[in-house]
Amino acid sequence: MARGATIYAVGLGMALLVAGCSVSPLVKNASKFATEATAAAKDATNAYQLVEQEHYNAEVERLVTDFGTAKFDLNSIQPFMPPDEMEARTRLIKGLSAYAETLAVVAGDQPLTDVDTQAEAVGKSLKDLSTSDALASMVKKAKIDAAGLNAVTTAVDALGRAIINHKRSSELPALLKEAKTPIATICALLQADIGDSERSGLRNQLKNDYLTEIEKQEKFIKNTSTLSPTDRQAAIKELVTLAKAARDGDKTLAATQKELADLAKTNAALAETDKSKDSPAFKTMLSELVSDGQQLRGFYEKLPTK
Repeated sequence: MARGATIYAVGLGMALLVAGCSVSPLVKNASKFATEATAAAKDATNAYQLVEQEHYNAEVERLVTDFGTAKFDLNSIQPFMPPDEMEARTRLIKGLSAYAETLAVVAGDQPLTDVDTQAEAVGKSLKDLSTSDALASMVKKAKIDAAGLNAVTTAVDALGRAIINHKRSSELPALLKEAKTPIATICALLQADIGDSERSGLRNQLKNDYLTEIEKQEKFIKNTSTLSPTDRQAAIKELVTLAKAARDGDKTLAATQKELADLAKTNAALAETDKSKDSPAFKTMLSELVSDGQQLRGFYEKLPTK
């Protein structure tokens, strides 16, 4: 879907060169925002991939320790989150991507294409998700109360409707108004789901999995008297590497939270660009969003693919 949004953004850019001043500031800025919103949604996906990969590493270390005992079971490795709950998060993130793509389509006055059909499918998926147990479970784990749950379900359903019912550039202000609160609510939910390192969420899961690896590495060094000086030194260096990876991982997840917050703020500012030719607030927020993405890309691009 990111490729489709890029194609539309390029097409819109060419149209702007031809149309010149006749194109509204809102239409111009919608294309810029769509590109960054698509990238931010990808970073959110990478956050879950990061935690899943490290959880797998910790589970493998557990198996190594259990080898030769009754606890050893090659089939015991489980994902850090039940598949249905992970699917709920995937749908929310796809919703952000579809919204970005919808903006590119609407701003560009493009004819209906397969991309529109895909966006409509995501919209329907969001509407179904809004009444699911998996979403309710996600909200509960994020420490959000019943009133918050109602706000989330309403927002997810509303974003689905906005994506399905999108029109052309003349209706761009209406689309932005319709999606402003849902985007803010969904971004806030994903931020809460990432959580903090001490209590809950992805950051807590990542910390605990790294601690598992670090503890097992420490025991290996202390309990293996046959290590040569060279091997012992290498094992200690690995311990230092794990500690640094834990710190870097937590900083990256925290930066992803900030990017999601800035995504919501930039989307809100975008709606105001129709009233201001210079759009200083939007430009400031968009610059911040671009900076967020650039910092995160350097880390997430190094992640192993599964």
